[in-house]
Amino acid sequence: MPTLNRAPNERELEKLISIFLKAETAIINEIGRLRSQGLADYHAVAALERVQAILRKMESDSWEYVPLMIEKMFYVRVPEARRMEGMTAAQNLMAYRNAAALTGEQHAVIDQLVSSLMGEITDATITAYATVQSALIGRVEPDAYRRIGLEQVALQQATGRGTYKMLPGFVEQLRREGVTAFVDKAGRNWSLHTYCSMVSRTASRQAEVLAVLTADPEQDLYRISSHGTTCAICAPFEGRVYSKSGTNPDYPPLAAAFGKQDPAGPDTLANTWLNLHPNCLHSLYSYSEVGRSEEEIQKIKDFSNPKKNPFTRDPRTEKQINAYRKKEAARRRWLQNYRQWEDYRMTLGDKVPKTYQTFEKHKKADDEKYKNWQRLYREANKDEV
Repeated sequence: MPTLNRAPNERELEKLISIFLKAETAIINEIGRLRSQGLADYHAVAALERVQAILRKMESDSWEYVPLMIEKMFYVRVPEARRMEGMTAAQNLMAYRNAAALTGEQHAVIDQLVSSLMGEITDATITAYATVQSALIGRVEPDAYRRIGLEQVALQQATGRGTYKMLPGFVEQLRREGVTAFVDKAGRNWSLHTYCSMVSRTASRQAEVLAVLTADPEQDLYRISSHGTTCAICAPFEGRVYSKSGTNPDYPPLAAAFGKQDPAGPDTLANTWLNLHPNCLHSLYSYSEVGRSEEEIQKIKDFSNPKKNPFTRDPRTEKQINAYRKKEAARRRWLQNYRQWEDYRMTLGDKVPKTYQTFEKHKKADDEKYKNWQRLYREANKDEV
């Protein structure tokens, strides 16, 4: 996937996300294998053991990469490092020096972030196991698995198809639904891969924010970065200067940007979400009035002041809004193509390239190989409708 402003811990984050996706795919394939062979219900016990092993491995692998991802944000605190694909030898050396100089507060923050993220991942695996268990042995609640299963059985009886011929329909619907790992307050189901990826990205950015905020206990003023293409949520908050303590009379509290967990609580960081929103790409860097003219300082104060420049105002130009829309459209196209490659791999196996990059190259060329994959995929799923 194309990455802009690549964070120094992006490698660990991408590895984490691939672990989640691999686990979800393996679980769906396990359910599909069981259904395709028309096995009796008691075989579900063995299938559940395999699913549990998949989830345990996902959790174990996460323990390997989560601490690395969080810690690296505290080792490399240079904002420019976000634009680099990898760390140079000099950066690695600086990382070890910074690691030795981490304060007790920073070590405590790292431990807290690692424990919090792993707690989220563990909770997700427990929920995922429960939903898969329901899919294999049945339940009375009208969840996605029971609904899909009943719909496919009804269709099978109506059309006289065998269990194997019904497999593409069952697995395809299950792919779209995902392996539910979390249900939010709005009642929306988050798949194992989507939810774990979201909480990992959020924790990664929280680590980056805290690495900056804990680097200098005496520093109070910080600025949120400005991006050329940003969403409507971030746009009103970016580019302003904020007070970490919330006590500076000339600048708004940082809690105003991050949002308070308790709206009636204090304007302290402990009462914030430490991010503008999940998956946000904005970064934070220290700000000083030293060396700036009085006119420049006043201009920054006025821009940062929510009374003079309300948070409700979208400062983006039409050009910036269109650029953001184009970027999101490109991201959606990439995701659609990636999901298509996934589906082709699951259905056709090694008849399709093992890497997305190779698949994408042939799709862009619209050559004979890609057209053949399309034909094979349609043939494999022709009994689905």
